[in-house]
Amino acid sequence: MSTDGHTPNSTGGGAGEPRTGMRLWLKVLLAVSLATNLAVAGLAIGAFMRWHDGSHPGKRPPSVGSMIFRDLDRETRTELHRRAEGDHGSYGARRRAEGEAVIAILRGDPFDAGQLARVLEQQADNRRAFQISVQRAWIAQVEAMTADERARYAERMREMLRRHAEWHKAHRSGKP
Repeated sequence: MSTDGHTPNSTGGGAGEPRTGMRLWLKVLLAVSLATNLAVAGLAIGAFMRWHDGSHPGKRPPSVGSMIFRDLDRETRTELHRRAEGDHGSYGARRRAEGEAVIAILRGDPFDAGQLARVLEQQADNRRAFQISVQRAWIAQVEAMTADERARYAERMREMLRRHAEWHKAHRSGKP
């Protein structure tokens, strides 16, 4: 207890007495900070649980786009990747550069929504061009198949899609 008769946590109710309690705005700020930290922790824990419950995306059946890309011969896949990389040296480097371009626009002052829209549109066009080039290469490959080869290929795709559907059904119901 203090010698002047005031408790150490006094809010300074009298005239001329200094406030020693926490201000309301600081309490609100701390509460918001705590809520944000809990949300981030929840997201991190959720991500950890998602990828460590045996349902890692690497174990899923591939999408149709992935199936047709993987079914292309190595030389064609390499050429398609090289074109998708552009001047960046790798597809990952190109994606990072695209992300950095968006971040730079978001940080700009004044913010230029038109520029952001143009950059995002160009990135979408690049992805679409890659998808179209994969589709064209795959169609050319399928076109060169005999009827029997196409039938076997179709059956293999059907089986992959069936497994894909089963995987989704099992994981939506909570069963591994």
